[in-house]
Order: sequence, then structure tokens, then C-alpha cells
Amino acid sequence: MADWLAEAIATGDVERVPANMGAAGERINDARRHVHSARRIAESDTTLAIAACHDAIRKALTGHMSARGLRVRRGEGTHRITLDYARHHLAGTINESDLVEANEIRMDRALAEYGDFASRKLTASHARDAADVAERVVNAIASALAGESTQQI
Repeated sequence: MADWLAEAIATGDVERVPANMGAAGERINDARRHVHSARRIAESDTTLAIAACHDAIRKALTGHMSARGLRVRRGEGTHRITLDYARHHLAGTINESDLVEANEIRMDRALAEYGDFASRKLTASHARDAADVAERVVNAIASALAGESTQQI
């Protein structure tokens, strides 16, 4: 766990920034809105719903990082690095199967954004399942942050 973070900082994939619990809370609120929106449009705009689920997961994870004074560098691979952080630092907080699904949602989002015929490959049922995963991830992170916040008081 600490080895991954030390290496990520050494390679410049992750950088230290001032910890910001307020920004973390804002990202959690954004993530919850994205999940809600994804559920509302799953039937009518499946690819956008998948992208919203991916964004919800990413924002919740970056919120957790922000609370710890960490930020993923900008550029190619940032979404993968963000999920690597989750695998190494939130394995006890987020269910392992949800972490696997979160990575699949990341790949589906790439298909939705850049792939050919994504609307034929991604179904409304798929979007609803992605929203379930995103909601579990967001809630797990929110609970962890809330627990830490009350311990600091």
C-alpha cells in the first residue's frame, strides 16, 4: 500500500497537495448527482449514463485523494491511476468486485466516448448495473470520509 503510493509520487503519477476535506465533500456530492442522473437517462441515453457512472466513481475517488492531500497528475492514464489508488488504498473500504466492475465501467466509458457503435453494445440494463456499482463506491467512500471526519473532531 505505502509502496505503491511512494512509487506513484516518485514517478510523478501522484503529487502531494494540501489536504482539502471541503473539496472532497463537494466531489462526493457531484458523484451522487451523477449517479442519480445516470439512473434517469439509462433508457434514453445509455452511453451518457455510462459516462456519468464512470465520472461518479472517479470523482468520489479523487475526493478521497483530496482529503488525504493527494492528486493524480494530468494527462493520459489518469483514470487508470485513480483506480490503482483505489485498489491499493481502499481495498478494505470498497468491495473487491466493485473495484473490478469500476474498471470495466472505465473501459465501457472509453467505448461510449470513442468507440464505434457504442449505443448498440451498451444497453440500458448495463447502465443501470453501472449505476448500482457507482452508488456503492460513492457511498463507501462517503462513509469512510464521514468516519474520519468525526474522529478528527
